[in-house]
Amino acid sequence: MATDVNSGAVRQAKASADGTYVIAGLPSGNYHVTAGDKEAADVSVAVASVAVYDFGADKAGSTGTTTVVVTGRRPSVEIRSSQVNQFVSLHDIQALPQATRNFMEFADTVPGVQFNVDGGSTHNTSLRGGAQLASAVNVYIDGVSQKDFVQGGSGFAGSAGVNGSGDPGNPFPQLAIGEYKVVTSNYSAEYGDAASAIIIAQTKSGGNKFHGEIFGTYTDENLRAKYPSEKASGTEKGKAPSKEYGLAFSGPIIKDRMHFFVTWEHKDLSNQSDVYPGAGVSLSQAQALLPANVASQYGPLTNPFTEDLYFGKIDFEPSPNDRIEASLNYRLEDMFTGGTGQNAKSTEAPYTNNVKRSDIRWQHSTDAWVNELRLSYQDTNASTSTTTGSPQFAYTYYPNASSVSNPTAGSVGLINVGGPGSGVGAVSSQKGFTLQDDLTFANLEAYGNHTLKIGVSYGSIDLFTQDGSSDKSNATYYYAVTASGVSATPYLVQYPNIVPGYTNTSVSTTDKQFSAYIQDDWQVNDRLEINLGLRWDHEEVPAYLNYVTPSDVVAGINSLYPGTTLTYKQVLALQISNKPGAPGINLDNYISTGSNRKAPNNFAPRLGFSYDLTGDGRRVLFGGYARSYNRNLFRTLALETTKVALNNNPQIYFPSPINQDAFGACFTAADVNPAHHCYAWDASYLTPAGLSTLQTDASSHEVDLLNNDIRTPYSDQYSLGIRNTLGEWNTQATLSYITSYDSIIGRLGNRYADGSYFQNGSQWGAQGVPGVGGLILWDNGGKDENLQLGLAAQKPYTKESGWSMTVSYTYSDAKQNNVAGINPYSVGNNQYLFDYPNISDYPLLQSTAVPKHRLVMTYSRDLPWDMSMAAKLSVATPTSAMQIYGCQTPNVSVCNSYGGSVQTIVSERPKDTIGYKEIDLQISKNFKLPSGVDGYVRADVLNLFNWVNYDPNSVYFPNFGEKPVYTKNGPIVGSPFTVRLSTGAKF
Repeated sequence: MATDVNSGAVRQAKASADGTYVIAGLPSGNYHVTAGDKEAADVSVAVASVAVYDFGADKAGSTGTTTVVVTGRRPSVEIRSSQVNQFVSLHDIQALPQATRNFMEFADTVPGVQFNVDGGSTHNTSLRGGAQLASAVNVYIDGVSQKDFVQGGSGFAGSAGVNGSGDPGNPFPQLAIGEYKVVTSNYSAEYGDAASAIIIAQTKSGGNKFHGEIFGTYTDENLRAKYPSEKASGTEKGKAPSKEYGLAFSGPIIKDRMHFFVTWEHKDLSNQSDVYPGAGVSLSQAQALLPANVASQYGPLTNPFTEDLYFGKIDFEPSPNDRIEASLNYRLEDMFTGGTGQNAKSTEAPYTNNVKRSDIRWQHSTDAWVNELRLSYQDTNASTSTTTGSPQFAYTYYPNASSVSNPTAGSVGLINVGGPGSGVGAVSSQKGFTLQDDLTFANLEAYGNHTLKIGVSYGSIDLFTQDGSSDKSNATYYYAVTASGVSATPYLVQYPNIVPGYTNTSVSTTDKQFSAYIQDDWQVNDRLEINLGLRWDHEEVPAYLNYVTPSDVVAGINSLYPGTTLTYKQVLALQISNKPGAPGINLDNYISTGSNRKAPNNFAPRLGFSYDLTGDGRRVLFGGYARSYNRNLFRTLALETTKVALNNNPQIYFPSPINQDAFGACFTAADVNPAHHCYAWDASYLTPAGLSTLQTDASSHEVDLLNNDIRTPYSDQYSLGIRNTLGEWNTQATLSYITSYDSIIGRLGNRYADGSYFQNGSQWGAQGVPGVGGLILWDNGGKDENLQLGLAAQKPYTKESGWSMTVSYTYSDAKQNNVAGINPYSVGNNQYLFDYPNISDYPLLQSTAVPKHRLVMTYSRDLPWDMSMAAKLSVATPTSAMQIYGCQTPNVSVCNSYGGSVQTIVSERPKDTIGYKEIDLQISKNFKLPSGVDGYVRADVLNLFNWVNYDPNSVYFPNFGEKPVYTKNGPIVGSPFTVRLSTGAKF
């Protein structure tokens, strides 16, 4: 029998013939465990864990040993498990230095996991496992998946922001988190919607005593060093107070029966960022080229951000066999987004992110089985919006404008000012319920003992996505900047435009989600355990399955290719014998009738083992294989509708010496020809009414077609490792190989009359769908692989020793094929690959997402006079940057003509030896207050030595054959030297 020391809840089970028994379904916590009337022990249970406590045969009153699913202290690793996992304890959450109060910040103490704080205006946070995207992660809180189905974002619904990269807020109040487990591969079959790491967190519950906690944290510009941009511009640090505060309260409603826990946390940040010129142009050079009112918008800026997090939970034990939990979680955020990089503060737009979740769970236990029935509800919305449209003005530098042969070579974006541009108006939301039932059978005997878990779930979630506003007030006007100054009139305007005949610029659908699993944890004997699992997932997305390709698109595909006797579909189906690898595209695979698409049935096997080499749990060999399916994000599946209706990029040119690459010549007044999108400039075009008079043809529109057989992205995970217990230390060494397949990639479908992709070294003159628009085809094809070695050593904190330490080293040999494309460099998030005709033409090259070497160390110690300290060291080698050398590459005269070798694509690391390095410290002083209240004051010192960690997104290649370099006056990752002051109290 196990009794929860905190709440008084009781669970019990009967021993089998050999004296073993399993108490399934225990929440994490401290328990008083008895085996009949022979023995008692105080033990602990970690979140989502299986561990062993052995009373011994003579004490259990049995012919064998008595085994309970508990352990004598909270482990830092789960000893008998085939999963690659590690725990993050409440002590680590409370003691280690921290920059964000995002509870997942400590997950990077686990090999293979990165917690990132980007260098953009929002200081977005994200979590990624291995070489995969953040959207491949999933987070479970109290057993409930937090997955973002629309855009991704570290597995947290509502945390994706408007671009899927996360935001600076905390996804969940840290005061509510008790502890969590990080599993990087080979998780059991009950977990889905993930292809890389998963986080399994347990929230706190109330007990039989009242407890409370309050905290406050403060920092401002006087408590930090200058950013590189502030040093470069010579500007003073702007006012930037940032405050975080909150409270938690818990206690009994009915002693031993009903308890409550509530918490609230508030965040009020002054996020610092930088506006700087594009790669290769210094700040002083850009300021000299631009008008004073534009140049003055360079430098640091502040982006206010506010967040309120609410969480409440009630637990009720109506009988020793029943437990009911009900919880409610709110997350409310407001900020401005857009000001960073080449986007001045004036381009910002309001952003809101609201998340509402509720969950009710009923657990019923017997001696032989435990059933858990759960109903969850979610309502999330993230959007950017503006009530007043405002034009944006983009300034582009053309250093070779005087060149007759190639005036646009080496062009660099200098700065964008004015309004937010055509991207404003993006919205994503998900709303609906999930019903889930899990049944666990313990102590099934057949060639050993089995713990069998079976589960089914059904979800109905309303999904919504909108790419942007259709307000022409948010047009972007491009001005050429040369050595002689800024052009008097723009050479190009781009603006939101609803395509004639279409009205629906957003997509909504009711997503039906079905899943089932079976997991058998088979204890063959005292040393060997085998884990067998199978998971099935089935998802129906009507917006994709029932989509009907518009009739004008189908007509255009079946019409004659201009100047030929073949239809457009026939031209794209051609195989060109003298152009190896040239496309042969069957467009019938992309035309949907509303009934020729099928929802996939995904079966994911899980197989693992653990073998106790010494028989006492001190040296355990483990390993396994698992297939795990993630999901296709709804924003991508909706592109067929949103892109064909709302075209944000009609290109209208005005006479300018640099307009060589327009739709035909547009150099002088003699070249004015609306058929070529070349108009004489008129000041009325600065207004929405004036833009409405412009006529655009099909070449300005975009047709996105998804393959009718889109599959679900997945990963295959292989691992082999060994865990050791050496005194108070737990060590782990794991070799993992993870390959991921089938992420969706968009490629350019336009082709020349002979079916070829390139002519004269360029793909941009090829024909789109006649009468409709340029063609983008979406297929499964993204792939990455990662051979990873993880070494971990942990000495858990105990009151007796007064200290703790963790060491985590990761070696990654990671490769990706979606790391290069229309941008000169990438960080591995690119969905568009336009430089080659087929996805298969892109080789697997060194990943831009993960460093080859990474070391994280933490240390905490109790000090005299009720003081304590903690430190964290993070060091990593630089991540690679990619470049496709082609027409737009500075100082390269030869275009990336198809048929060239893969040497035209390079993946290289910057020449710096270390890409990231930081030491953080924390020191606290505890003191006693009246009425038994414990108070504290604390200082967190981030980036103690003020090391500059340049943003990998600012990497560029100066010239052909040269190694990439960082933009030294651009943003940094993390923060400069910063002090955060905190105080709080507990009772």
